[in-house]
Parts: sequence; C-alpha cells; structure tokens
Amino acid sequence: MGSYDISSDYELDDTTNRFLDNFPVHCHFRDGMIGQSKMHAHRGYELYFCIEGHGKLLVADRMYSLLPGSIAIIKPYVLHWPSVVGTKPLHRVVLSLDERYVQTSFDNSPGISNCVSTLLAEQQPYWCFSVVKMDKIRELLLQLAREIAEQPAFYEAALHHLLAELFIILAREQYCPPDRGNSENAAFHLAERILRYLTAHYADSIEVSRLHERFNVSRSHMYDQFKQATGHSLNRYLTIYRINQAKRLLMDTPLSVTEIASAVGFGDLSHFFHTFKSETGLTPSSFRKQAGN
Repeated sequence: MGSYDISSDYELDDTTNRFLDNFPVHCHFRDGMIGQSKMHAHRGYELYFCIEGHGKLLVADRMYSLLPGSIAIIKPYVLHWPSVVGTKPLHRVVLSLDERYVQTSFDNSPGISNCVSTLLAEQQPYWCFSVVKMDKIRELLLQLAREIAEQPAFYEAALHHLLAELFIILAREQYCPPDRGNSENAAFHLAERILRYLTAHYADSIEVSRLHERFNVSRSHMYDQFKQATGHSLNRYLTIYRINQAKRLLMDTPLSVTEIASAVGFGDLSHFFHTFKSETGLTPSSFRKQAGN
C-alpha cells in the first residue's frame, strides 16, 4: 500500500510502512513523547509492549490500559491510538512485523505455525504480565533489536528463533479483558460500548443523535465521554471507520465501488465518492489502482 494524502484527523503510518518495506521485522524501544497524536493505521502486525508509565490504547472498538507488563497485538490496517495518562512519559517497545512474514515464516515448523495462528485468531489479543515474565519479554525484545541493528552472522535465523520463543510465551498466557467498572475508566467503558455498537452496525443507517437512548445517558454526556476517550466526535469516528473499511475492501476484494459504498454504510453513491476523496485525496477507483501498484 502506498502513501496517500488523508484527513488530518487520522493518518496512514508511512514510517512503519517504510520500515517494513526495508525489512520484515522492526523493533524499537521508545521513552519519549508518543509521536502519533491521532488515530492511525499501517500494514503489518504491531506488538505494543508497555515497560513503564501509564497510558490508554484504543484499538478499533476496544480500550486497554497501558501499564508496565501490558502487551497488545494490533492487526494490519486496524485503526488505533495510544495516549499517555498523567505527566510521566510512557516507556514502550513497538515490534512491527510484516504480515506475510508472520504468516509464512513458520510453515516448516507446524507447532510454531499453529501457535502463531492461535494468537492471530483472537479478535484483539491483550495481556498483563507479571514482573518476572515482563523482564523475560523485554530481554527477548532487546535481543531482537540488537540482531536487527548489528546483523551478525545468521541473524535471520536468530530472529526466527527469538520470535518463536516470544510467540510461545504469549500463546501460553491467558488474555486479559478490557478495562471495566471503576470511576477512572468510566469514560472509556462507555466509549467502548459505543465503539462496539458503531463497528458492528457501521454498514447500517445510524442516527448518531439518538444513540444516547440506547446507552441510557444524556446526549451531552455521551458526546463528552466519547470525545474524551477517543479524541473524536461520534460522527467523525463513524466516518473514519467507514472509510477505513472501504479502503480495505478496495484493496482486498473485487467488489465494485457501488457495492463497497453500500457495504460500508453509504446509501448515496455520490456522498461516498465525495467523502472518500475528501478523506484520502483520491477517488475510490484511483485508490484501488494505486494500492494495486
């Protein structure tokens, strides 16, 4: 997928895409400010590992805490947004993996291949590890980063081995549920319920102004809590999600533009064309052609 001009409210992460163009595995330790200040997506899988600090991670329709020892796997082209809670910086490791590399590298190792398939079959994998396991994972990722940076003899075999060990650790650990219940997470809990509804029904005609009735809250409270949790208004998020789904269908299916417009909730074709071009800078047909290149 190439680089496209898209709305200032969300963006394609071309930095990650360029890393994966050059090499299928990229591992980066970060302790500064989060560079992505808005929702974004990229090709390839991303493993997001929090070492120190406190934050929140929005992934499609889920909200997760970023605390020391927490890990989330973000799938290709899924909209996501990490943010810091409080004033302390978030120390994290971001491991990016080319989609084809992940899916084919272990074809000759059925046990590992099944392990990876199990991990990726989960809708949204997320874990919170103990200090002991957190240290082990951090050391594995440090070794990965060194191998990639220094590229000693047989480093590709070493990467293969380290990734296999990481996948086994993750597959053996039970997934954790998203945040629930307490007052600190109230906005995120309500926002997640709304997100799940929007992502389940985005293909339908949704009257956003009446959604508060479904969730038994006031309209102003719903708008405020959703904006606080996601950084977007309800209408804006729904547009972002629909256009992102349209891009996936344009890239991955032979459906006509008319069929795609209907499939992502645009009852009017001209409205779909106008919105898609406004968001991406391209017509749907041009986007499909450029993505194919």
